[in-house]
Amino acid sequence: MKSVRIQLSAILVLVLVMALAAFSWRTAGRAETVLLPELEAKAATVADSVASLIGRALDLGIPLDRLQGVGPYLDRTVAGNPDIAFAMLRAPDGAVLNAAGALPGGMPPLALGLDRSQATLSVAVRSGPASPAVLTLGLDPAFARKVVSELWIDLAIIMIVTALVALELMHIAFGAGLYGAIEGVETRLDTIARDDLSLHPAVDGGSEFGRLAARIDRRLVELNRRYLALVARLAAQGDALRQAVVDGLRRDFKLGEGSSEAPVSVIAVRAPLFIFMLAEELTRPFLPIYIKDLAAPIPGLSPDMVTSLPMVAFLAVVALSQPILGGVTDRLGRRTSLVVGAALGLAGYIGSAMATDLIMLTLARMISGLGFAAVFVSAQGYVIDNTDLRQRASGMAMFIGAILVAGLCGPPIGGILADRLGIRATFVIAGLVAGASLVLALIAMPRARRGEHTAVPKGPTIRWRDFGPILASPPLACLFFLCALPAKIILVAYCFFLVPLHMQALGAGQAATGRLLMVYPIAMVILVPVFAALASRFNQRAPFVALGGIVAGLSGLSVLISAEEPLVLALMLGLFGIGQAISIAPQSALVGEFGRALAGDISDSSLYGIFRLVERTGNALGPACAGFLLGRYGFTSAVIVIGLGMAFASAVFVAVFAYWRSSRHATAVQAE
Repeated sequence: MKSVRIQLSAILVLVLVMALAAFSWRTAGRAETVLLPELEAKAATVADSVASLIGRALDLGIPLDRLQGVGPYLDRTVAGNPDIAFAMLRAPDGAVLNAAGALPGGMPPLALGLDRSQATLSVAVRSGPASPAVLTLGLDPAFARKVVSELWIDLAIIMIVTALVALELMHIAFGAGLYGAIEGVETRLDTIARDDLSLHPAVDGGSEFGRLAARIDRRLVELNRRYLALVARLAAQGDALRQAVVDGLRRDFKLGEGSSEAPVSVIAVRAPLFIFMLAEELTRPFLPIYIKDLAAPIPGLSPDMVTSLPMVAFLAVVALSQPILGGVTDRLGRRTSLVVGAALGLAGYIGSAMATDLIMLTLARMISGLGFAAVFVSAQGYVIDNTDLRQRASGMAMFIGAILVAGLCGPPIGGILADRLGIRATFVIAGLVAGASLVLALIAMPRARRGEHTAVPKGPTIRWRDFGPILASPPLACLFFLCALPAKIILVAYCFFLVPLHMQALGAGQAATGRLLMVYPIAMVILVPVFAALASRFNQRAPFVALGGIVAGLSGLSVLISAEEPLVLALMLGLFGIGQAISIAPQSALVGEFGRALAGDISDSSLYGIFRLVERTGNALGPACAGFLLGRYGFTSAVIVIGLGMAFASAVFVAVFAYWRSSRHATAVQAE
């Protein structure tokens, strides 16, 4: 049986994309029809303004051939109007007095007015009743085509993002109600067909499909109850032969086991988490540019280092508050904590839009950082609360998937909005999106039951006494500081700081920057599951982590081809995304693998909490490192130095890991 979810999702997304494609076709066609007359009208306004200015100078008695500054003024006019290819001032006999821009091969006629065949517009320069000169502007036909092509790109991105958001909504919808019950019945029938008789999380029983799922569950529960009773009876009798047969039944039919699917209740956090992360991702293409515009010089620091400070403050708040927020969200409840985090995010984004200097912006970003940390920890804690160890991987895949999709959708839409509406308006929109996350949390997430907040904390908390043994473990310390920390430094340095600032230096708009930043999350969304499966299949997680780090680090060498070409930057981000995709899933698995070798009662939550703290510290260091190197050595050197540092750290990790594993093996052989 093919998945009902896949079939319905494909049909609905196909209908949506077809409708958007038809709308985009009409929009682009209408834009081209409207654009050309508007460009002609604009050129006429510019021509009248320039001719009037020259005419006023002539009225003052200055001879035409002795006017000063006409050439530079025409240069500025052409440079400030990309739809104008050239400008020339000519005498009545056709002699060119001044010119700017790319002049045509043949001289256009002196006839006044618009000549569409020549793509020129000529106006008379008046001085009293006389007309001693003619100003001719050349319209750039490629400009209109470029605007329409960029519009097509934006519309295509909007279609892709809309399809992804629709898939998110479908994913959320299938987690509850009738769709969830249909999916539940299908899952049960598929697993039974594969001789898997394990138990499943309950689904909504209000529909006929829900009641059918419940009837199947009752049969499975009874079958598993009888199996466990048989196991207990054979254990009491000490019948080893029959016990082996019963154990074979467990292996073949998974009797006595629970399902590894995440329960339906976990899906409740996906919508508010996705929407809140989308709000933050909207700011990626323009945040360092906005900071740079507000920044004032600070003695002893380069302008690029100053630009990094609000980003460092935001990420430092996220890193330092997460260990504390684990216990806070346990006490307040996940729903309440997520609502408070979304409210802080709303306040921080609105404050960022209203900021008038670097201090105000930094404070606003710190508030946003606290909200980001609260939402992240609350959502992660909610997944942990509602899954057991068998279901944890499935639940965390849902959690990570929402963040990755938000990272794919946010930057291009944020760039388009910033180009069309302005950066401050886009911050306001980000705040409204965070507010929507608050509303979704109130609607979708269940209220904490009475007394639930007083329970023993289960969330992602850190026990401070565990720092010593964890960081004293050579494999864990190497994994944390040679892989996890550099991976986050290079991620923030490349994607959040260096590339947006360099794209601005190249003259690109925020929309182009947002499109470029899509390359990294696309690689991650597509390749992370592939490399995670390969690492598990070959059981070689450490080599995958090292290989990914080396590929990600060496991606920076791409700028040696040309640091001025956006396609080269896209290549760099693509290779970087491939490297990160190779290493990210095996890296998390290695944390648990190395952690099991630790002595004492170190919990998984503490182990992974310290791991995330190291990662967040790398996030905070990323803008500072990038700002320092950019201010001192420039973009190309900054990219290469950070990349080679990542590659070198990964190479050291694999060497240390190989030495540690061989030493441990030698010790085991001697002990035998």
